[in-house]
Amino acid sequence: MYTATIHMKPPYSFERLLRRLDSHPDPQLLVHAEERVIRRAFRLGGKPVLVTMRFAGTLEDPAILLETAAQLTEVQQQELERTVRHMFSADMDLEPFYRHMCGDPMLRPLVTQFRGLRFLLDPDLFQSMVRTIIGQQVNLAFAASLTHRLLQLAGDQLMDEQGNAFLVFPTAEAVARLLPSQLRELQYSQRKAEYIIDFARAVVDGRVDLGKLEQMEDEEVIDYLTPLRGIGRWTVECLLMFGMGRPDLLPAADIGLRNGIQIVYGLTEKPSETEIRRIGESWAPWRSYVSLYIWEAVGAARRGETFGREK
Repeated sequence: MYTATIHMKPPYSFERLLRRLDSHPDPQLLVHAEERVIRRAFRLGGKPVLVTMRFAGTLEDPAILLETAAQLTEVQQQELERTVRHMFSADMDLEPFYRHMCGDPMLRPLVTQFRGLRFLLDPDLFQSMVRTIIGQQVNLAFAASLTHRLLQLAGDQLMDEQGNAFLVFPTAEAVARLLPSQLRELQYSQRKAEYIIDFARAVVDGRVDLGKLEQMEDEEVIDYLTPLRGIGRWTVECLLMFGMGRPDLLPAADIGLRNGIQIVYGLTEKPSETEIRRIGESWAPWRSYVSLYIWEAVGAARRGETFGREK
């Protein structure tokens, strides 16, 4: 058995994260909200490992307790801790972002209402890109269903002591071996199936080196990946935001962001993409995080939470 404690930079709101997970299904997570526990299978050193992550502490003194029954090597232990820190954005300092938000009277209420919210990132860039391609032009629920079917087809599976099945995201090699017809049988469109398999094959044969991306600026990553079929600027921006945790992306074409800006700014009509880019100029260099908080305003409104703008 291996246990470890991940100390996180405060503030961190586990409650807000758990609420967000209610409306953003992830077929790889088993969430026990009352116990403040998330269970997930990771691939560590090529080996599937089931990990329990228990939220401990408070908003201002947060930590995650890790536990796995697996025997991990020192390298696997380091990989697990590094992956969890990345996923939960454990080292992100939100205070400069909050100071920036408080300079805008329309955004200031979000600081109080959603204090401690941060991104839950994809654990690796291959998974993030595949999930993003899957999510192109479909709703969240259907994207989760398609992802679950891919996991069942090409991933690994672990069972816990209660008989719960945990699916491990397939490797690039496993996806590269698939045929588009196999994904078509799972309700993937022909193009979506081709794009996912093409991307996996590009990673396997070395045409795409995901390990290089962390050293690149945002625009360099966009220029590097957009020549691939099915990968446009929006797709790479999602990778930068949800896979790499880059703080200054503005998904101006996103319908949820349009809805959120209308709510937060009290607009009579939904803003256009051009208007969003104009409004978002003042959010830099925190446009990703402002977008996250505005998305959460939409979720909060749907859950019946009161949202109060300043007069």
